[in-house]
Amino acid sequence: MSITPSSAGVSGKSVVITGAAGGIGHALAVRFSSAGANITVNDVDHAGARNVANEVGGTAVIADCASEDGVAALIAGATEAYGRVDVYIANAGVPGIGDVSASEEAWRLALEVNLMAHVRAARLLVPVWLKQGGGRFIITASAAGLLSMPGAAPYAASKHAAVAFAEWLSMTYRDRGIVVQAICPQAVRTRMLGGWVL
Repeated sequence: MSITPSSAGVSGKSVVITGAAGGIGHALAVRFSSAGANITVNDVDHAGARNVANEVGGTAVIADCASEDGVAALIAGATEAYGRVDVYIANAGVPGIGDVSASEEAWRLALEVNLMAHVRAARLLVPVWLKQGGGRFIITASAAGLLSMPGAAPYAASKHAAVAFAEWLSMTYRDRGIVVQAICPQAVRTRMLGGWVL
């Protein structure tokens, strides 16, 4: 299924995008804004988030979208600005390089950002969406969530978990007005890739 704004019918809808200061998130903010959506931008790059919000005529909410308090603040900020959240795009991610010797911190960070950020957002949004008659939850996962990725055990495992969580959400709530999608792109030239060779 396509997630282009034209097919999603997002004109006038409130769309939250994490990891939106650059790369895929920035492109999504521009595209959804051009289709008439009201955009809430979030990123750990605070200046970048504000710049993108200004570019698309949206709102920047500065919060850690991977923490419980941060995701609550993000959703509250978007709701305060636009009255509700109709579409939540969980796009923020971290690389997670390493093999079996990867540190506890590398695993913790990958799982917090690449999986638990989605769980925490869904925990807050799903009950609201069930009451308001629907919503759309989009997760930017990765091809590494389908095929694995040499040299990046924390990344591959966390992205597999993200795909599984999206599948579970979809199975559980698809008949109750909640649409869930996982995007699994291959390598995209963004800042997150850093020095990786494409």
